[in-house]
Amino acid sequence: MLQNSVDAKKKRFVQRVPMLIKGAKVVRESGVEEVDIRIEDGKITEIGKNLKNGKIYDAQGSYIMPALVDIGVRVFDGKLRGGTLEKLAKSAYVNGFGTVVLSSLCMPRIDNEITLEFAKSQAELCADAQILPLLSGVTLEGKLADCSILLKEGAVGIEFESHIDGNLIRRLMEYSRMHGVKLFCHANDPSLQGDGVMHEGEISSHLGLSGIPPLSESSQVARIGEFAKAYGVETIIMGASTSETLKICRENPFLKAQVSIHHLLLNDEACDNYDTAGKVCPPLRDESERLKLLDALKNGEIAMLTSLHSPVSKTAKDAVFAEAAYGIEGISCFLPLLYTHLIRSGTIDLPYLVRLTASLPAESAGLGHRKGKIEVGYDADLVRFDPETKIRYPGSRSPYAGTALFGHVEKIVFL
Repeated sequence: MLQNSVDAKKKRFVQRVPMLIKGAKVVRESGVEEVDIRIEDGKITEIGKNLKNGKIYDAQGSYIMPALVDIGVRVFDGKLRGGTLEKLAKSAYVNGFGTVVLSSLCMPRIDNEITLEFAKSQAELCADAQILPLLSGVTLEGKLADCSILLKEGAVGIEFESHIDGNLIRRLMEYSRMHGVKLFCHANDPSLQGDGVMHEGEISSHLGLSGIPPLSESSQVARIGEFAKAYGVETIIMGASTSETLKICRENPFLKAQVSIHHLLLNDEACDNYDTAGKVCPPLRDESERLKLLDALKNGEIAMLTSLHSPVSKTAKDAVFAEAAYGIEGISCFLPLLYTHLIRSGTIDLPYLVRLTASLPAESAGLGHRKGKIEVGYDADLVRFDPETKIRYPGSRSPYAGTALFGHVEKIVFL
């Protein structure tokens, strides 16, 4: 007992020793600056030049950035289990994510207190990245979930699909406004999608596969936008994939577009030869749409980026294209992919990338007061990024398999 008490005191003492990050290029929304960072008890307490008195962490000229935040990630095969959450947390941690917000549209769906409590309790056992849950505003049976209770119990936002009954949308808007949380909407019209399995275009026609028209997304975004304006509620369009969707969001102050890295870097040619690795939801669009999304990114019309992490088993992918599962492993090499293809190309700069992948997602999840920024008073939730290290995308079942990339990510741990 005495030894345990001594060990506990030592641990508390170690935690009180200030740490100084030196030799870093610190990336904030305001720019990149070579400054020191003082950290005490897990919080940033000072930022400046030539800081003294503390245990030194030498960044050796690398970038120090806020840990990544992603909203709407999914667990393996969509199955909510302790093991799938642990796997998600570990993968997120080694790839520079500090917080991932879990999609509620899993099995079982997070639409009741029991499932929410299970998700929270299992997430708390994960010692790596923080996992926070969304709640499904509508149950699997199509009824309104008890949003007030679930939000009080720890859900960080309300997730829903755009095609649900209008009265349900109205009620969700009211709950969002009442509790001061964001709405997170997946926009798609099942009646327009029909039996479509990929983007409707030349590739789908060539393969003889039914296509999903862009209108199935944008028409629903327009619908949700009317509700958002009427109730004055900010709504995030999850995984926006068309230029028309972004145009609608640009013209509506209550709509914000979240776009996946894959829709910026890939097009529907990833599905050629019936390659199911490119089968994702929403579908990868054609090259003209991809270029329009890149232009929108340059013009500041995208609110945040997502990994669209939705990993599925080899069995689920090894099927004929029409029957194969939608999904992609998106967390691996997320930051190196962004750096290689968007920063090195000059499409955007690092401060803007931090805004898209950390500060705005954190703000949308209700964490903007302590996550997503390198500022005094914020959590010391940081990553070190070395852009000079060359790597290759791991694995073989990805559209990025074997791609040469720049950047090594290291999550910084403070003891």
